[in-house]
Amino acid sequence: MTGRPKERFCKRGHDTEEVGRVRKGWCKSCAYLADATGGINPQKPRQTPEWERARVHRWLEIVSDDPLDINLKSTQHRKREFEVRYERLEASLPTPVDA
Repeated sequence: MTGRPKERFCKRGHDTEEVGRVRKGWCKSCAYLADATGGINPQKPRQTPEWERARVHRWLEIVSDDPLDINLKSTQHRKREFEVRYERLEASLPTPVDA
């Protein structure tokens, strides 16, 4: 086998000479933990197209009711203006997982 030799310790500190490695190169302890928690990098649940459309329509309603002021000179003020509207969007449409 060519390439870089395997490290003795994984990034979480497990001794791979004791626990071994799985086919993807992870140590067996990390692979076991990943199975127990739903994966090394659990993905955000996919949203349905209907939910995405409802979110876009709600955002357009929020911005049409209270338009963003583009004349603000400070980026901090513009950011705060956006955050206020975004909080309204998040409060009005729960994610499908929350529902």
